Amino acid sequence: MSENLKVIIVEDDPMVAHVNKRYLEKVPGMSLAGVFANGRLAIQYLEKNKVDLAVLDVYMPELNGLELLRLMRGQGLQTEVIMVTAANDSKQVDEFLKLGVVDYLVKPFSEDRFIEALKKCQARIRMAVSGDELTQQAIDRLLGTRGGQEQTAPAKFQKEPIDMPKGLQSATLEVILNALADGQSNYRDCEELASIVGLSRVTVRRYLNHLVEKGQVESSVDYDTGGRPSVKYKLK
Repeated sequence: MSENLKVIIVEDDPMVAHVNKRYLEKVPGMSLAGVFANGRLAIQYLEKNKVDLAVLDVYMPELNGLELLRLMRGQGLQTEVIMVTAANDSKQVDEFLKLGVVDYLVKPFSEDRFIEALKKCQARIRMAVSGDELTQQAIDRLLGTRGGQEQTAPAKFQKEPIDMPKGLQSATLEVILNALADGQSNYRDCEELASIVGLSRVTVRRYLNHLVEKGQVESSVDYDTGGRPSVKYKLK
């Protein structure tokens, strides 16, 4: 998935909308498709345009966030949603979660928390459309959990994209590069990387071989394994 994810902000407070827009601009791979002051304007846009993510406020004129979300789901719109609101009572939070929001931010929130929500949503969308066979770990990541703890895909690795051969996905490549980046200067073998990213060893090895061919990753054979030699990898 090479093109940017399209995002709309639905917020009636111009100052809050401006801040959300500024935070959004700090996340590579996302682009702002529009800002709407109420849910009525937003649904009119959503009915005619594909949007990957909507950042919704709850309290708005004409059509509030909850009404908008119900309408979206009723029309079969699968747009991911992050709620941004001062409302935090348990019944309302539960209702939004049942409607499939990917995150729920209570005002006031920090810049880091907002960006974390955006990156979590970004990773969820990209992994879902990657087309790769998913292990339990990858499925847990899509659901936002692993062992009961919330997870976000790493987003530390920032390099120019490289050409992708047929059958490989840029989103999966980014996840593997991030796993290598987290290892800093240490070599990691295919089995360890597969465990980290939640994909099969066969899939991970295909991406690693591609990265080695492109000169972005170096490999080394470890003969001190007590058995069959192991190929290990690290970023150049």
